[in-house]
This record gives sequence, C-alpha cells and structure tokens, in this order.
Amino acid sequence: MVTLTRVILPSLLLLLLLLLLAPPLYHHLTLHYNTPTNSDYKTKLAGKRVLLCGIGYEVGEQLAYQLATHGAKLAIFYRADGRQKTLLNLQKTFELTDDVIQIIQPLMVARTDTKAMEIKETAVKLGSPQTEIHPFNFGNTSTAHMVVDTAVSLLGGLDYVILNHADIPRGLFLHSLKLQNQDFLHRTFSVNVYSYIEIALRALPHLEKTSGHMFVSSSVLGEVPEPGLSVFSSTKHAVTGFFTSLQLELQERRSSVGLTVGRLGVMKSTELRALLDVPEFLMGDILECAVGIMNSIVKRQRSFVYPVVHTHFAGLLWAI
Repeated sequence: MVTLTRVILPSLLLLLLLLLLAPPLYHHLTLHYNTPTNSDYKTKLAGKRVLLCGIGYEVGEQLAYQLATHGAKLAIFYRADGRQKTLLNLQKTFELTDDVIQIIQPLMVARTDTKAMEIKETAVKLGSPQTEIHPFNFGNTSTAHMVVDTAVSLLGGLDYVILNHADIPRGLFLHSLKLQNQDFLHRTFSVNVYSYIEIALRALPHLEKTSGHMFVSSSVLGEVPEPGLSVFSSTKHAVTGFFTSLQLELQERRSSVGLTVGRLGVMKSTELRALLDVPEFLMGDILECAVGIMNSIVKRQRSFVYPVVHTHFAGLLWAI
C-alpha cells in the first residue's frame, strides 16, 4: 500500500499531466517556432490565386491582409444574405414598417459594401497584384458553384481556397420558436455546411491542376457543445465530420490537393467572445490566428488549432 501511494500514484498523475500538456505545448511550439520565413511565403504565395470566402468576423479580414502582403491574388466573397436576415430581425424586434425598412436597407448595403471596398483597397496597398470583391448569398446552395466559377474566371485558376464564412445564430433552442423553425435551420445549414461542400467539390478539379490546398474553418464548438449555440455547434460538428472524412478520401485516391481543417476557438474582440464565458487569457489574438492559418496553408497541415490551450482543455473537460 505504501508503494502504491508514494510511488505508483504520483507517477500516474505525472504521466497524466504530461499527456494533457503535450498536445497544446506541441501546437504552441509549432505555431511560434516553426514559422515559414518571408522567402518561403514569397515562394508559396506570390502570384498565387486565392479564393477567400468570409471576411465578416475579423479573422478573414486579417487573413486577406496577410495574403496580400506576400503578393497573393485574391477573389473575396462576402456574405450578402446576412443583410436580409438582419433587416427581418430589426423589423420584428422594433415593429418597423415596410417604409422604414426601405430606408434602412440601402444604408446597410452601402455600409457592408463600403467595408468590403476598404478591405480591397488595403489589400492592394499591401502588395496584392489583384484583389476582387463580390457579395454573395451563401444561403442559396444551388448557386454556390458560381463562387468558384467567378473566381476562376477572374483569376485564371485557383491555387488556394479558404472557406471561412459563417452564420452564428444564438439563443436557447428549446426556448426559441425561431431556432426550431425548419426554414431557419435549413438556411443556417446552407450557409455553414452545404455551401462549404458545394464550393469545395466545385473547386477540387481546379486545385488538382495546381496541386493546390484548401482551408476549412471549423470550431471548437464542432467538438464541444455550448448552451445557446446549439444550431451553430451542430453545423460545425457537420463541417468537422465531413471534411476530416474528405481528407481520408483524398489520401486514398492519392490526390495532390491538400486540406486543412481549422478548429478555431474564442478570439478577443470577436462576436463569440460575448457568447462564451472564457477567461481573456485563454482567448486568441485575431492577427496571430490569421498568421497561423496562413502558416497551415503554406505547410499543408492537416489541422490547425487555435487558441491552443483553450481548444484542447475545452475538449478535455467535455470528455471528462
């Protein structure tokens, strides 16, 4: 009994601690100390044609700037469907008349398009030889292939595809008739899941020609559930499941296309920060996340986890 309490149990606890700390420590060291050099970036990104979907949650915007800095050509598609949903929410919440909505709608469109134009201008100033921006309704999956067709037409082909757009519905599912509405659920899954699949499938033949790479943004909520974010969490479970399976299929057919599945957690100053009770020291930095995504693309990693500590320990606590 003495041997058990003095030797075996402490050894087991130490081993368990090492097993818990090893994954986040490894990813931290990989992120900070195995970063490609500027010459690596120039070789991998200068003149390369990038389709970037989603710039509305800051990470996408910073990623566009990082890619532009290293000379990438960008075709950026941002969500236009979010405007209509926001208008409907305003109309319902404040009981606005159709006349008032007609006044507000052009202002919202102008604001969104102005921000997109600012991103384009900044990208060009940073060094992108070509940056194109287009609004798109990702909720309409029947036209999702047009994203790829348009990007290929504008850029002349594709080397990288980054899927980062998302809709984040909030609220307790059992308390909200809106969240339970089948049309609402289908629209959310169309934006967060079905459009990802349609765009990826359409882009694969183009990426095969260039031995290109694809990055797909999933979430820690694709593994760890959270009350009030059940619909968003379920879409990210679907994204993680589909694209990790697709990785295996690409491997089996010996495809030249690489695929990174990103598991992103809570960032400082993003929308999810107000929805999740996470200490600030566990939150990630938006710029560091964007650089990390770019690193994972250049190094053709299978996965990218950020912020490392919060993402790993959230999964651990849920498993326990």
